[in-house]
Amino acid sequence: MKIGALAATVAAGVLMTSSAMAAPLLINGGFEDLGGASPQGWGGYTFGAGYSPVLPGWSIDSGSVDVTQTGSTWGPAFEGVNSLDINGWDAGQISQTFATTPGKTYKVSFVYSRNAAGAPDPATADVSAGGQVVHVSAANDGSFGSGYNMIWKPVSFDFVASGAASTVTLDATVAGNSGVFFDDVSVAGVPEPATWAMMMIGFGGMGALLRTRRRTAALAA
Repeated sequence: MKIGALAATVAAGVLMTSSAMAAPLLINGGFEDLGGASPQGWGGYTFGAGYSPVLPGWSIDSGSVDVTQTGSTWGPAFEGVNSLDINGWDAGQISQTFATTPGKTYKVSFVYSRNAAGAPDPATADVSAGGQVVHVSAANDGSFGSGYNMIWKPVSFDFVASGAASTVTLDATVAGNSGVFFDDVSVAGVPEPATWAMMMIGFGGMGALLRTRRRTAALAA
């Protein structure tokens, strides 16, 4: 009974620590929520500065962006059914502000591809947060797939928060009405060394408890 209770306590601590590490801070990072928007004549959804409805969770700071769905030329999405072209009718910029703890490290993760229907070669964009800027470039060389067969590439980078709020920005850096595609954009806190140590101790404790239970069961048999 005591071993079982201790094992449950250790497991709960490890799970709580893991959940805190993985908790996403962005809203609608997969662009699945369209906010009641209606499809445009070309089959997808366009969101622009001053447009209504807005893209939930995101601010359209300039230009416009397009959201497309799996099953169209611009598919499949990396996750869910939607993905975002940072170039709508022209170059777009979107951003989202989220709560942070000053001095804490955060990881920005996303996947990117390119519009298969005539995007510039290469299609380019910047992703920035906390003073860090990552430039992505998607050449029309087959490495990002083709119509109905988009291939996604993962990217991540860390930044240290300087205040109680930080902003992640996706910004087209080439003109035109098609460009870099984004999906599965997320931000999560990076665990401190002490948190990693706690997790390792927790997993070690669970392993020791399981070995003890096996020995006890073997002796009882």
